[in-house]
Amino acid sequence: SKALTEHLIELGHRRIAFFTGPQVAPSANSRLEGYRRALRDAGIEFDDRLVYAAGSTIDEGVKAATEFMDEKCDATAVQCVNDLVAVGAGNVFLDQGIKIPGDLSLAGFGNILTSEYFRVPLTTVRQPKFRLGAQAMEVMQAMLRHEQVSNRLLSAELAIRQSTGPVSEK
Repeated sequence: SKALTEHLIELGHRRIAFFTGPQVAPSANSRLEGYRRALRDAGIEFDDRLVYAAGSTIDEGVKAATEFMDEKCDATAVQCVNDLVAVGAGNVFLDQGIKIPGDLSLAGFGNILTSEYFRVPLTTVRQPKFRLGAQAMEVMQAMLRHEQVSNRLLSAELAIRQSTGPVSEK
């Protein structure tokens, strides 16, 4: 998620909203932390008014985007905890006449099949599912041999599509 925020910062975005997932989900918390780290590394102050509680579903993305619109948030980009939230949010933005990425860049996470075929193909993060499975097997085998195992983070790669672009000059 840090790489996604860095991508948006490279495009010139400074006011990046984050539609976060369930507080109890470790993956949601680590994505929010990646967002915060990328902002900090770029010297951009974290603003908690840009963080919207979304959850993990299309409906929750709709709710977060509606709240974002009602508050007339000045963000130029929205980063979502996952692609479903991004699809829900994107539908609200497009239906309100907001151009993606002209007026607002939008990014998801997870690279679900829908993301590539959304009304505006979504920039997202591909998760290395095969490598995740292989690592899980290795860890399980090590545990069966009663060996010490540690957490391993696998790097994910960006899938940059049409939903993100440079900040428009208004």
